[in-house]
Amino acid sequence: MDPAVLSTISALSGTVIGAISSLGTTWMTTKAQARAARIAAERSKREDLYGRFMDETAKLYASALNHVGVDYERLTGLYALSGRIKLYASAEVANGANDALKFLVDLSLKPPMSAEDMRIMMDSTDANIIDRFATACRAELANLA
Repeated sequence: MDPAVLSTISALSGTVIGAISSLGTTWMTTKAQARAARIAAERSKREDLYGRFMDETAKLYASALNHVGVDYERLTGLYALSGRIKLYASAEVANGANDALKFLVDLSLKPPMSAEDMRIMMDSTDANIIDRFATACRAELANLA
């Protein structure tokens, strides 16, 4: 074979291989960036939803401690947030939200507590419903990757 032709074929082959390598690298980088963006958006959406649930839970908790009775407007909003959580969250987070709702309804239906009873309840781990929910949320968000 003529050395000039061989040289030309080698140069063209090198160019094609370089182009394919560059294309593959660009494709892999774009795919990784898109995945990272999707995960970041999902994490942000869940953080917002979980934060709103905790805010509304705290308000309903305060209402139940003041024994205003069942605050149906807030309870309805909290149930709606709980339903949205069930669409996106793990079973542990959804169960935490459900347990919080049950606790708050039960607390609202109890007779008024004395200040001493409220203080004793503050030390109870069963009464710390926001912390239990937040712990489940934190574990789930850490596993989003």
